[in-house]
Amino acid sequence: MHNIFWQRWQISRWIGAAVFSTVVAGATIAQALEPAAPVSQPASSVGQSRFFPVDQVAPPRALSSSAMEDLLLEKGIITLDDWIRIKAEEEQRVSDRAVVAEFSGSPRWYDRMSSFGYGMLRYNLGTNGKMGTYHDKSVGSVAQGSQPGFFFRRIRWVMTGQVSDHVSVFFQPDLASAFTASGSDSTHALTMRDAFGDYAFDKDKEFRFRAGLQRVPVSFDNWQASRVRMAFDRADATNSGATSERDLGLSVMWTPKIAQQRYKQMLDYMYGPGDYGVIHLAVYNGQGLNKPELNNNKHVGLRLNWPWELPGGYLMETGMNAYTGQYQVSKGTYSSSSPTSVSSNFPTNSGSRASGNYKDERVNFSVYFPPQPFGFITEYTFGKGPQRNASGTIVDSALYGGYVQAHYQWKYSDAGLANFYSRYQEYHGGIKFSTGAPDGDMKELENGIAWMPDPQWEFTVAYAIREGKNLSKGTVAGGSSSTTGRQLEERGNLLRFQAVWFWN
Repeated sequence: MHNIFWQRWQISRWIGAAVFSTVVAGATIAQALEPAAPVSQPASSVGQSRFFPVDQVAPPRALSSSAMEDLLLEKGIITLDDWIRIKAEEEQRVSDRAVVAEFSGSPRWYDRMSSFGYGMLRYNLGTNGKMGTYHDKSVGSVAQGSQPGFFFRRIRWVMTGQVSDHVSVFFQPDLASAFTASGSDSTHALTMRDAFGDYAFDKDKEFRFRAGLQRVPVSFDNWQASRVRMAFDRADATNSGATSERDLGLSVMWTPKIAQQRYKQMLDYMYGPGDYGVIHLAVYNGQGLNKPELNNNKHVGLRLNWPWELPGGYLMETGMNAYTGQYQVSKGTYSSSSPTSVSSNFPTNSGSRASGNYKDERVNFSVYFPPQPFGFITEYTFGKGPQRNASGTIVDSALYGGYVQAHYQWKYSDAGLANFYSRYQEYHGGIKFSTGAPDGDMKELENGIAWMPDPQWEFTVAYAIREGKNLSKGTVAGGSSSTTGRQLEERGNLLRFQAVWFWN
């Protein structure tokens, strides 16, 4: 009887999620096609960025004519065409300053550097200790290798600047957690998240070259920064392609001026990811953030994206990401004191793959409509990667999945707003960067509210219902989190709280 009730509940909530998402998406599209005035920002936000220092980036603003220009036109000293030309040139200069991080022009490079950051504190309440996720170590029980209780998910401090006409730099360390060489996690440790330099080939910065530790082409979900994402964690289908979204390598980007301006506006007010290029080509190691290259194969990734302006001034992004390469899987270790049955549970490489290298290739498609005030995001990913099968053998396996999220923004004052969201996601495939490449099969429905009473504070509460394979619990006696036994089915509910504060 319990199983029948659970199955009915599962079916009803999936149908409910689909209907809700369809209704919101329909309302969003209808709203976008309806003639309306261009999107405007509140007066208190003009000249300010929600997440960046005021002197680094400023949103475009409407221009008004000066008394001198009006007087020259009135006296007939300049023509109407001259007046329009002067206004257009001034508007272009303001637009350029809005797109490019312009600083004081001091000959001292450190005067042209800027700093900002944020902290992210979490607390989770689960219905059982079995439910876990590789995204957040505070989810689950200590027996599962988790760290429940108050948990700093992120503490980021960014240093960036346009140090010359053609060169800019970006550094972002994380003070919350670090992945060690032994595969264990620690809290309040220092690790590097971004460290790269850009070289712009032209004065408009349409063509750029980037070298260093940077985000790689995997999905829209991975381009969007955690400080602006509504949902607590990235979707499994998209984030399983690149651990911590970053790797060490080189990339080239092209972004025309009109696209720069739209990316900039979406970044400031609409939770957009920013300018990572209309075309972005990358070559990188492929083993993940702060991990050494383990084979001679390099990953090659491509991003194609375009920011659209719809009737009424509404903005949206559509894009695709793809990459190909080889990934070396860690099988982990087990104790000799474990029972002999460990041989049937311990992951083994298939065939002659003594090196542990497997195909790692994906294609991703995305559509992002920001909250204006309704909006949605949807992504779908498919490809091939390493996955541990039921017999304990790691094989090349097909993978697919995605998510759909509907959201609504309520701006109740000049400074305060609340975002309501509902996201349904599925993933069927392996988790390559977890020991033994376990099966990451999962489904989840998450509903939440992100309340921002002030531009420097955000409080989020969300409730998630999840089912899928357990990634960390081993069935081997005396095993540990690095000894992956037979995977078990799990399901549970999770109530989550998060506080984020920003500084600049």
